[in-house]
Amino acid sequence: MRFPQFDERGTLTTTEVEALRSLNAAFLTARYEWQTACTMWDRLRNAGAVTELRSAHTAFPFFEDAVDEIANGVTAYERQVALTAWRYAAAALVLGVTVLQRVAEAKPPLTATEVDELCQEPTLGRLHEALSVPVADLVPERAHHSGIPNDREDTGRRWAKMRDGVADAMDLVLELAADEDAAHPRTKDEAAGCLLTQHCPPHTDPVYEGVLEPLFRLAEEVPFDITRVITKG
Repeated sequence: MRFPQFDERGTLTTTEVEALRSLNAAFLTARYEWQTACTMWDRLRNAGAVTELRSAHTAFPFFEDAVDEIANGVTAYERQVALTAWRYAAAALVLGVTVLQRVAEAKPPLTATEVDELCQEPTLGRLHEALSVPVADLVPERAHHSGIPNDREDTGRRWAKMRDGVADAMDLVLELAADEDAAHPRTKDEAAGCLLTQHCPPHTDPVYEGVLEPLFRLAEEVPFDITRVITKG
């Protein structure tokens, strides 16, 4: 698992480090399973294209039926692991940003209760809020010989793009609610108070599409950003 080495006697508390490490392991494991499920689905989609060619030439559609049955199971599994990955990755990012900001601003450590609350899936609005923290300004700029030109600008762009993606997800949650004639949510503020995992019906296009992979990358980077703040480099 990709996670930095922290001195648990140093700037972070044991509780903060353990929570960050556990969430990191959780979402990385779910990420690998999701990527495997996506690969399986692509393979079955290609097999489905072959079944269309075969179906007109046989009275025994067992191959076609088998592909359809397996594909339905893979689709359900992909949705399940994606939502699991989202829950832990979103929590990892919110907790990580909170810890990073408190270290950068020399604030007291988080209490065990605060850490526990931050380990829960954040609402879309809370995630959007965490993505609005100026991480690029809090993290020390890398040395010019690091080989990463315009590092701070690139970080700002990537966080802004992810923040826009979460805003789009809130809009999609509203659209889905309207299509389903649901009583809630009906406004952007109500959508901001929603958990994505509770507003991603299995019969619709996934709300996380296009934002899950960038979320993985940022959630994975934050612990390393914390070490840069601690070491000032």
